[in-house]
Amino acid sequence: MLGIRERGTAGGAAGKARGGTAERGARAARERPAGRWLWGAGTVLLVLAVHSNWHLASAAWLFPVFLLRYARLRPAWRGLPRVGYALGLAQLAWLASTGLVFVPSVVAVFAVLTVVQTLPFVADRLVAARSGAVWSTLVFPVVLVCGEYLFTLLAGFGDYGVLGFTQHGFLPLVQLASVTGVYGVSFVVAWTASVAHWAWGRGFRWREIRRGALVWAGVLALVLGAGGVRLVAFAPTTTTVRVAGVSAGHPAVRAGERALHGAGTELWRPRNLVRADPRRVRAALAPVTDDLVAATDREARAGARIVVWPETQARVLAPDRKRLLARVAAIARKRQVYVDTAFALHTPRPPYVRNVAALVTPEGKVARTYDKTHPTPMEPMTPGPGEVPVTGSPYGRLATVICYDADFPALMRQAADRGAGLLMVPANDWAGFESLHAQRAVLRSVEYGYAMVRQSVHGVATAVDHQGRVRAAADYFTADRQTLVAEVPVQPRTDTLYSRTGDLFALLCAGGTLLVVALGVRGRRSAAGVPAPGAGRP
Repeated sequence: MLGIRERGTAGGAAGKARGGTAERGARAARERPAGRWLWGAGTVLLVLAVHSNWHLASAAWLFPVFLLRYARLRPAWRGLPRVGYALGLAQLAWLASTGLVFVPSVVAVFAVLTVVQTLPFVADRLVAARSGAVWSTLVFPVVLVCGEYLFTLLAGFGDYGVLGFTQHGFLPLVQLASVTGVYGVSFVVAWTASVAHWAWGRGFRWREIRRGALVWAGVLALVLGAGGVRLVAFAPTTTTVRVAGVSAGHPAVRAGERALHGAGTELWRPRNLVRADPRRVRAALAPVTDDLVAATDREARAGARIVVWPETQARVLAPDRKRLLARVAAIARKRQVYVDTAFALHTPRPPYVRNVAALVTPEGKVARTYDKTHPTPMEPMTPGPGEVPVTGSPYGRLATVICYDADFPALMRQAADRGAGLLMVPANDWAGFESLHAQRAVLRSVEYGYAMVRQSVHGVATAVDHQGRVRAAADYFTADRQTLVAEVPVQPRTDTLYSRTGDLFALLCAGGTLLVVALGVRGRRSAAGVPAPGAGRP
């Protein structure tokens, strides 16, 4: 009898096991099509959300919802790598659209960024999934902001990959950057997606999600309400200064290119240019510099008090530098304007070129010369010393950085620390990248509380006030002559909270990430039956 009972018990257990296996198989079969659909929808939205010329701001709020759900429904060992694959596809699409896919160092950096961007999904799957409490919705945004901050701090590639830049047109939300930096905007977008995913997992049953939904709605209302009040109650003053950004017209550019090609050598290489016949080189470079000087005089006569040139469109041999600046100084004295000239200065020693900006004052003097601090990976030149120059003027304190420099928050903070009210940014972009820097300038101005005029040849030139309003824009590719004219508000310098406290919010998220890691380790110990340190002691 005992043997019969044992066999019966074993058979029952085997039957239950088979039943459990079948049930799990049926559940997996039901989930598999849903998982594929979730991954596909999340990936498409992710590609649309990546900050690019085609991005949709709304997609940035939505794509994490689908990928978080996908990661929860699939086994971690299978789902999380596929989420990382989706993120990699989005980065590859961005690199291809901007032409940077052909720069190996950039591809390597963005491969690291893909890994960093996967970590918030890992944290949600392995830590937040263990708890149904509303606090678990904070895991994803906290780890996301920590990753963005550490990548910016350590990768040496600026603050690319930050989700908050996709919201450059949502001004009530963008005002949060004056308190937390762009990282706070990223947090709000990611937390919204996390809350939506949390509610989805509970079937959107109001009784279960009410408390969490009300907390999220209250915080979002506070952020947007405060941003709206800031825009209305603390709007820029009506006192403005007329600023003009000038680029050489297409006819002058084509004339210069023909002259360079006619010289018979590869004069686009700095080494060849400085070794060629100086007379032929001067004749080839003259059409662009002459056009920029003429445009400066034209806009000054029309009423501009500050004129900004683009980055490196003008090219000058070192012996001819003083002559060019003397021509500009004559206009500055006559018209009583500030001219922020910018040019590639070709020198006889390696690396044969400097990327510089020189501010000429209404007294006809060169107030300072600035060398670009952060050359791009495509620019083989020696970086400048990293000191942002600031000069006093009747229109507030004027500062200058060059193009890519504006992607480094620590450098841009120097201008705020030195009381800059207007930041002038000579820039040079390219087709496929023409809008991105112009949009990023919106949040940078809000972060530090200064206006910005960014004159970008081969891109979109913009003038932005300290609250992120675009005062004027000019697209190089849609005009024969790119000229930006804007009335930029002049106001007493007011520091933002972010300019005072720095990356405190991001550091808090880094601390929160350490807590998430501790919770994850504790959860794994509990699942394995391993007592926590100190457990069982009297």
